[in-house]
Amino acid sequence: MILITGAAGGVARLLDLPGPIRRTDRVPHPDHPGIVTGDLADAGFCREVVRGADAIVHLAGQADPQTPWPGLRSPNADVVVNVLDAAVAAGVPRVLLASSLHAVAGHLDAGRTFVTEDMPPHACCPYGATKVLVEQLGRCYADIWGLTVVCLRLGGVRDRPLGRSWRGGWLSPGDLNRFVAAALAADLQFGTFHGVSANTPQVYAHALPGYAPRDDSAAFTDLPDDLTGPPATHPKWGIAHRS
Repeated sequence: MILITGAAGGVARLLDLPGPIRRTDRVPHPDHPGIVTGDLADAGFCREVVRGADAIVHLAGQADPQTPWPGLRSPNADVVVNVLDAAVAAGVPRVLLASSLHAVAGHLDAGRTFVTEDMPPHACCPYGATKVLVEQLGRCYADIWGLTVVCLRLGGVRDRPLGRSWRGGWLSPGDLNRFVAAALAADLQFGTFHGVSANTPQVYAHALPGYAPRDDSAAFTDLPDDLTGPPATHPKWGIAHRS
């Protein structure tokens, strides 16, 4: 059984994974009437909803990059620890953690045009910094407790890019499902991977074993011009607010 957290969010609603699925979120959603409602910030609820899972796809969190620190700490830090602790306690062998291209988009702000997965993190905003923390927590739990942890640096997940600046970081719904399926099957202990489609131009390298994206943002020739504003407050390179 696969547990999907943040199941009422925009990304989770696009997932179509095989096998038995348990979905949880703080709020219900009409498309998934079976969502188990509860707050993962409650360690007791977290332990209960994780019990019996074979894998966790942890998508719950604050996904708005404009959120100040007080709104990031609980959903993007404390809750991640709760989920990892619950996975260890329940013997869940594999956890997928939602990271973001915001964890490395500072490289683009510094003038680079191509970002590989072996580059050091370079967050472009406090939200991105919380995703760097998520990745490092995942590594600790993999090293110390033997969990298999795969961190998913998700790009802009939409049916189509929202603007020209999304070309490099767009992740189509179909490729999202291929990306998550590959992360669930990959033979590794720990890894951090860019979740992007086969975009032209290629801004983010992607090397998750078994992931072969099929869609290309270049197919959309009618995209609006880029938005303007400081890097942390507008959609840049397809890394905008995803919910």
